[in-house]
Amino acid sequence: MTLWRPKSGQLTRPIYLSLQRQFIDAIESGALFAGEQLPTHRDLAYDLNISVQTVSRAYEALRDLGYVTGEVGRGSFVRASRGDNAVPFLPSRGEELIDLSLLKPALESLHRDAMSRALHTLADRLPFSLVQSFRPDAAVQTQISGISNWLNGHGVRASPDNILLTNGAVSALTAALMTAAPPGAVVIAEAISFHVLKPLCRYLGLRLFSAEMDEQGLCPEALERACTSTNPSVVVLFPTACGPKAGVMSTERRNEIVALAEKYSLFIIEDDVLGKLIPDAPPPIQSIAPDRTFYLSSFSKTIMPGLHFGVLVCPDIKITSARNRHMMTNWMANPLMVDIAQSWMSDGTADELILWQRRELTHRQGIVAKVLSGFDYSCHPCGLHIWLPLPAAWDEAEFVQQLRRQNVAVAGSLPFIMEEQSSGGKIAPANAVRICLGTVGREPLSEALAVMRGLLDGQSERPLPAF
Repeated sequence: MTLWRPKSGQLTRPIYLSLQRQFIDAIESGALFAGEQLPTHRDLAYDLNISVQTVSRAYEALRDLGYVTGEVGRGSFVRASRGDNAVPFLPSRGEELIDLSLLKPALESLHRDAMSRALHTLADRLPFSLVQSFRPDAAVQTQISGISNWLNGHGVRASPDNILLTNGAVSALTAALMTAAPPGAVVIAEAISFHVLKPLCRYLGLRLFSAEMDEQGLCPEALERACTSTNPSVVVLFPTACGPKAGVMSTERRNEIVALAEKYSLFIIEDDVLGKLIPDAPPPIQSIAPDRTFYLSSFSKTIMPGLHFGVLVCPDIKITSARNRHMMTNWMANPLMVDIAQSWMSDGTADELILWQRRELTHRQGIVAKVLSGFDYSCHPCGLHIWLPLPAAWDEAEFVQQLRRQNVAVAGSLPFIMEEQSSGGKIAPANAVRICLGTVGREPLSEALAVMRGLLDGQSERPLPAF
């Protein structure tokens, strides 16, 4: 695959500044992704017909500005911590690329058929309220009761009065954070968490504090230490297989977290976007502590990406505040998506598609277990991804780059790390990758995993450092 390169025809004097600008634009637009290796000074100078000194000057400026990091003997790499575009997935991809960087459910023709039937049915019975109302409550009022019943059937303590319908999980998370934490407040998160959380807290003027975690997620002892040292307002949790490390928090651990939240007057934000995929999962934290928990979920990860719709179940005393904040940031959920989702919840289609997804992911996890046998990784048997710590001989950025050169994309750890943990203001990577299992079919998934296995076993030789 051809990686992005600067264009000689776009260089203007002074050339080093023009070259620097091309790289910055590429990084901020996502054309160059976090961890990608830049061309060597000599190779780029030859390609652009400019001097090696000019390239060196541009690279030095990029390092000073924090866009790239350079290591003697290894080269220069795009830094994940620079700017707001440090996302774990690729913004664009070529047809030849097997992209396992984006968290998406597995899809087959039955998903297209289900949406096609839903759209035809909706066209035949289109309620006038879906096309004539511009008020959030009026547009979806008739659907809220059915959605509430479905959530209650999945262990959530919901009622039509405490549900907020949103355009997916991120808008629900935004409304929850704005409601639970005033500007300047401290937010506690697991050390490795949802990549959106860190920039979102920054935009909202919130101070993010990461706490230690284990295979289940946030450690209660770490939460208590954080509470005594930072006086937080809210803790954000991903307790049921949807965090990067795919852990499931036990009922006992959930109760411990709730007890600490009550002790220190914390609100809890519970992100449960994958919880419906997990059979016999512990009850949601919201069912234990509904008066202090903001519960959010969505359906693009468990049913299909095109069903871009989410829910936020709020403590009763906070629903009006959350509704106000959601109105100012998103106004209202898409009424057409709400109607389709509610109809699928009522006729059983939603549960059928979730069950299909669970079975398919179980099969794909079996493929992973076979191909990556002998390597220690974190996952759930019905989960949508795995978290693979790399052997000490491998550097994360180099591993991601080598896979890209073989037309395989995975996500490095840096976007998921919530706090700067090394000296010099640089984020220390976990030296691990997240591998998503639903984006492609079974055959290309197996092919990509075989490529990874070859790298991990040393069957594919690494390139020598270029000086």
